[in-house]
Amino acid sequence: MEQSESGVVDSADSDPKRRTLQVVFEIELSESGSCPLSNPESSVEAVHNQIDGEVCHADVTVADEGDSTQMLHTTTQVGDSCLCLAFGDVGCVPRFRRVDGETILIETYAGDRNDISELVARLKSVTDRVSLRRLTTRQQTDGATVESTTVDLSRLTAKQREAATIAVSEGYYQTPRQTSLEELSEALGISKSALSQRLSAVESKLATAAFDP
Repeated sequence: MEQSESGVVDSADSDPKRRTLQVVFEIELSESGSCPLSNPESSVEAVHNQIDGEVCHADVTVADEGDSTQMLHTTTQVGDSCLCLAFGDVGCVPRFRRVDGETILIETYAGDRNDISELVARLKSVTDRVSLRRLTTRQQTDGATVESTTVDLSRLTAKQREAATIAVSEGYYQTPRQTSLEELSEALGISKSALSQRLSAVESKLATAAFDP
């Protein structure tokens, strides 16, 4: 038995698969959820957790006043809204990069873009909001790892990132399109014109970023 980086104990993979897509999500958890990260009282510095059956054990390092930190251990029941299970359902391992009072930055690796779409759909079912922050392709060339950032959404607002994430995951940019602007606007709870403006801003900013010297 091996323990993954997310702390989930699982059988050793006898057929390891190369992961070439590095993804960073910005996630907003529901305050009513059982996850210890749903509504932290202090700034979270690091998270290490392990799921044992239906129980999640987590060591959470939080910042005190000043520069000191303390370790808090939590034990919670694993439910359908468990964030780690959402990643595990699609064969991905979450790495917590930042946790504050409102959002969580989580890094993971995926095999292809279909994995990302499936993961986004799963995360949407257990979080208040999920948006893609960064997508990087990592390839091996002559024994060296080469990174080429294909999507960097750091220039976008949270609402623009949310709109872009849903549009991509629902197949809006596929040919032929798998969803309509009206369906996306209903999912986001905004008007078609507002969504159209957000996506236009997304496309403009990404095009500018792609061709910046």
